[in-house]
Amino acid sequence: MSSANNWKHRMRVLNRIVPKKFYRLFGNRNMRWQPHSFYSIKPGYHHAISAEDFDDTINKDEWQRSVYELALAKASAMDQPSILDIGCGSAFKLVNMFGRYKITGVEVEPTFSWLKQQYPQHEWALFDETDPASLEGDLVICSDVIEHIPNPDDLMEFLEDIPFRLLVISTPERDLEAGKKDFGPPANTAHYREWNGAEFRNYLRRWFNVDEHHVLHDKSITQVAVCSPKISPAG
Repeated sequence: MSSANNWKHRMRVLNRIVPKKFYRLFGNRNMRWQPHSFYSIKPGYHHAISAEDFDDTINKDEWQRSVYELALAKASAMDQPSILDIGCGSAFKLVNMFGRYKITGVEVEPTFSWLKQQYPQHEWALFDETDPASLEGDLVICSDVIEHIPNPDDLMEFLEDIPFRLLVISTPERDLEAGKKDFGPPANTAHYREWNGAEFRNYLRRWFNVDEHHVLHDKSITQVAVCSPKISPAG
């Protein structure tokens, strides 16, 4: 990271931490300033209006490994399922843990082009140019992606249109990471918002059946839901 970019990042961190501490001091009075519930998150929570781009291509399995282990257990109970990873990042976990299956990763540029060069033997799709109904994925993974999306409804609608059998989706658990008195914005400058467990389940239920919900402890505290379609792909 250049010195100029490093300085910009430090300023973004400062611009998150200062209001975060201020809003925490005011507690439930935040509802006077932000009385609405967006994306099933409590009134009073302050969503970030911008976020830094996150480059995952430098990572391997340092983050969310437990999410992929849970997904692998679900895949192992299926008969040769196809695996679809939405927002697969470096795809290290996808390629190394699910290599015996038919796998497809979905990403945005420039990560999409990087994946095609890094793993030309596998299939990759560009999110912005892909019809979700055309994707093949008995098991869909969407690990810690939703908090990076300006409007998560767009992601949910994309996932809903995929003919899948199971969806494994994760995001940080806000209350366990930041405390129940947290009113945002997220300390992570690449996140627009974060959910607690009840909020996340309620949000997902607008699109899917939430069959399981777990809290996993890796390097971060992650919540993961296992979902099924409200209407079966055959219906």
